[in-house]
Amino acid sequence: MSFNYDKHKNHSDDGHFWTSYSDLFLGLSTIFLLLYVTSSLRTGTNGMKQQVDNQNLKMEVQDLKAQLKMYDSIKKDYLKKEADSSEEKSYQELMDKLVLLKEEAKDEKEKLRQAFNENSKKEQALNQYQQMVRNMINANVLSKTKIKKRDDIIEEQDDTIDSQDEQISKLNQDVENKKKLIEEGEVKIAKIQENLENKMDALKEALKNKEITKQAYEKRMAQLKQDNQSKIDQLNEANQSYQQELNQTQQKLGKLSTDLAQTQAELSNKAGEASALKNKLNNVEGEYNQKIGDLKKQYALEKERDRKAFDDELGKHKLGAAERAKKEAEFKARAAQKEKEMQDRIAGLSNDLHSKDKELKKALEERDLRKDVAKEIKKGFEKAGIKADIDLQTGEVMLDFGDSYFETGSSKLNGDMKAILEKAMPVYAKSLFGNNKVKDKISAVEIVGFASPTYKGKYVDPNSSARKDKQALKYNMDLSYQRAKSIFNHIIDDKSMEFDHQKDMFPVMKVSGRSFLEVMKVKNVPQGKDFCSINDCKKSQRVIIRFGMDGKK
Repeated sequence: MSFNYDKHKNHSDDGHFWTSYSDLFLGLSTIFLLLYVTSSLRTGTNGMKQQVDNQNLKMEVQDLKAQLKMYDSIKKDYLKKEADSSEEKSYQELMDKLVLLKEEAKDEKEKLRQAFNENSKKEQALNQYQQMVRNMINANVLSKTKIKKRDDIIEEQDDTIDSQDEQISKLNQDVENKKKLIEEGEVKIAKIQENLENKMDALKEALKNKEITKQAYEKRMAQLKQDNQSKIDQLNEANQSYQQELNQTQQKLGKLSTDLAQTQAELSNKAGEASALKNKLNNVEGEYNQKIGDLKKQYALEKERDRKAFDDELGKHKLGAAERAKKEAEFKARAAQKEKEMQDRIAGLSNDLHSKDKELKKALEERDLRKDVAKEIKKGFEKAGIKADIDLQTGEVMLDFGDSYFETGSSKLNGDMKAILEKAMPVYAKSLFGNNKVKDKISAVEIVGFASPTYKGKYVDPNSSARKDKQALKYNMDLSYQRAKSIFNHIIDDKSMEFDHQKDMFPVMKVSGRSFLEVMKVKNVPQGKDFCSINDCKKSQRVIIRFGMDGKK
């Protein structure tokens, strides 16, 4: 049966080739038939086995039902014919207890479900109360902050009114002095006129008596008139000058009176706002206390209701002393847990309120200290004749160098700037480190330099993100830092400056530059030359000095 390659190659065929293939096909068909028959037998066997198993299960179920029926029949027959009354009674009691236990289990399940729902509602209500109380705490803190701010504004306006009253008083005194000088000038003019007339009468009398010649008379008369007119002109000129000054003073007086009236009106409005805020604060505190009281009252009612429900439940069942004590202990434990949770939440709210009040108090104390220091700096500068813009809230100082600002593109101090620093820094250092309430709280004295939005002699757009304008920002950042550093170097130079508390200030000093970043904060900033026509670019090249307290600006 083997394949003869040579015969196939030479196309030789003796008839055995096709006989071999038919034998192969017959063998394969026989194998597939055997596999099919085997599979069918196995499937049929499994089906028959499952059918037999089902029949057996049905028979077992029937047997069990028959047994149950038989047991029930035996039970009934026994209870009816053989059992005495005590056994029948015991059986009935056991069955009743089983039914009762089933009902109790069902009731207990329902009660637990209701208790869960009630506790969920209570928790939701408590969370709502808690949120309401937190909102009132935040409103309380906000109201206190606003009241303090209003009080600060009112105090500043009181100071402004006092200052304006003082200025008005000085101007009124100046007006009286000017009027007095004008009256004195008029009196002098009248006396000069009178003296002239007397001298002219004397000359006329001398001429009449021929004591002097007519030529001498005319000469002396002309000289008298000339001298008299010269004195009158001087007095008239002085009076005109006094009158102009008087008019200017009266204009200032009128403006100050208007400003005073406006300030008093603003003060009245702020006082009204402060009063309204205080009333609002009192209302918020009252609401807070009322909500806490309502929360406690609600808990007491729920506790009483739970106790009543528990007592009613105990009354429905006949329990032994031990089981009753166990139920009582469980109820007390649940009540104690609820009370603890409520007290913890109330304590948490109270702690939040106390914490916020403490933070607010600390912030207000620091603010008051800053304000006191700012007033002290302002008072010292005014006494020393130093011009400066002082923020009375933060204590920031921007020295007014007049026309002696930094030159464009320069960080070099000129003589006038050095002189102003030598007058200002001793006052500034004394206000900080000579104050026992503040000196230990000072954490930093920072010199901050600024620059105007110009670069290479051209104006730049402060808000531009172009590459060339970013280069201008970098350049001016370095320049502003160098300007602040120049002031720092002059302050610490013992050869140039020496003042009290100089060594106290050195350890906390630092220097920084801001370029023209402050200008970028302002919206709708004009570009190019328009910027410097509205904003004094010369004064943009400024330096401010500010202090930090307890590590916070």
